[in-house]
Amino acid sequence: MSMNLNAEILPEPPDYQRNSYRAMEYGDGLFETIRVFRNKTPFMHLHWERLSRGMQVLGMNIPANWSAMFFEKEILKTVSGNARVKIVVWRSPGGLFYPNDNTPQFQISGSMLDSDRFTWHESGLSVSLSAQVRLPVDALSGLKTLGATRYVLAAMEAHAKAVDDVLILNERGHICEAGSSNLIWVKGMTVFAPAPTDGQVSGTFQKILFELLPRNGFKVIEKPFTFAELSEAEEVCLTNAIQGIRWVRFLEGKELTCNKIVTFNKLMDKYLNDVLA
Repeated sequence: MSMNLNAEILPEPPDYQRNSYRAMEYGDGLFETIRVFRNKTPFMHLHWERLSRGMQVLGMNIPANWSAMFFEKEILKTVSGNARVKIVVWRSPGGLFYPNDNTPQFQISGSMLDSDRFTWHESGLSVSLSAQVRLPVDALSGLKTLGATRYVLAAMEAHAKAVDDVLILNERGHICEAGSSNLIWVKGMTVFAPAPTDGQVSGTFQKILFELLPRNGFKVIEKPFTFAELSEAEEVCLTNAIQGIRWVRFLEGKELTCNKIVTFNKLMDKYLNDVLA
């Protein structure tokens, strides 16, 4: 099979492209972005839980030796110290839409980070509502698939609006998530988040936080909610496994506070200290 690659005619695809054919041609795969702290991966079990669930949904035959421990070892063969790591898993080559081989393959890449802590953003974020992107709700919801075009467009929209991120609605008109993070908001001593059935990525960092909050006097409610309901929030923050907690200072121009979110950050910082110790 010949190939025209940027106006260069090749007799056959390069080995790498041939091997990752289904990832490139069909987006037939998943990814996880993981943070390494002092050669430790404290959230690895949650990343593996989401990744293995995703492979099952996609009908991949998970190798018997793959596990959270397997990938932790492979990560630490790839990076050391403090790092941001990406695992990409895709289906082996063969077939068209219907695959010939359901064996997954993987790639790990990483970049070094200066800190072994999540950075607290003193100035807060400016966030607005996306006008371009809506997320579907289906069997793939909650997974980090290679088809991330909607999130690319969300990032471009945020840049065009000169804000840090945009909030995305799902097809039902409910607030779902931000372009690169999960979303939570606070009113009194109650913490709200979108319902797990509303299509957002199932957050690893958020899962740990939601275990800690009820132990410290907060009530957690996950339910469908509209942007109008979110506008009544006293505090709003975005969370993900790489950046931790980032508080939203301006929501569509409305200025918010972060008193309780500072407390959330301290709880997660203590949790991380205990795990790394």
